[in-house]
Amino acid sequence: MSDQFLFVDRVAKRFGGLKAVGGDNGLSFAVTKGSFVGLIGPNGAGKSTLFNLISGFLKPTSGRVVLEGRDLSTCPSSEIASLGIGRTFQTPRAFHSLSTLDNVLVGSDNIGENLVSVLNGGWRSADAALKQKALDISARVGLKDRMSASVSKLSGGELRMLEVARQLMRSPRILLLDEPTAGVTPSFQVKLKNLLVDLNKEGVTLVVVEHNLRFLLEIADSVVVLQNGQLLSQGSPAQVRADPKVVAAYLGADNAA
Repeated sequence: MSDQFLFVDRVAKRFGGLKAVGGDNGLSFAVTKGSFVGLIGPNGAGKSTLFNLISGFLKPTSGRVVLEGRDLSTCPSSEIASLGIGRTFQTPRAFHSLSTLDNVLVGSDNIGENLVSVLNGGWRSADAALKQKALDISARVGLKDRMSASVSKLSGGELRMLEVARQLMRSPRILLLDEPTAGVTPSFQVKLKNLLVDLNKEGVTLVVVEHNLRFLLEIADSVVVLQNGQLLSQGSPAQVRADPKVVAAYLGADNAA
């Protein structure tokens, strides 16, 4: 497997005089295809900004984000999504006038909807297939009994799972999850943990920002640690736990290996 399936190459992002990501020399690290990467660091470390750079919502001040040799830094976010990169946001986003099912369907690309299919009625079978896919995915994330409910009736944890379901409708190759356990009940955390492990086994590359270190370090196979937008440490969960810099900065002695 290539170490440069996804490569953050000397990336820096500045807002005026603020160095949000990359510091003076830029941030670099590689994500291996099929891996499960945890991304940790305190508030303000640049984690969400980095997700915005990878997914195209922001463009780097310098450096590149490269997917399988293709520079994404100049691509619009819609094109990046079409290449198989999906992401959720720190604050869940939903269409509150729609049902849960319709919110899941919003994430789909209706490949059956074109001029020929409209003329011959083929859109009906495509719509039926998409609806069934949405129902299957919703059941997988624990929302089976909430399909007809307005999203305004969903809990914070259910809204998180809805975001994951919407992204799964696109069958992503890489899934960027920003604080997926925030506001999620322990029972939903167990479902989320099992879901992420299963998705990774199915070949989905995962990069997960998470403050719940116990949750993340149990399931990630590698961890990237940011401090002030720069790389502080990178390695296996055991290596990161034992890194004195990480212990001193974030974990504390109680979380050391």
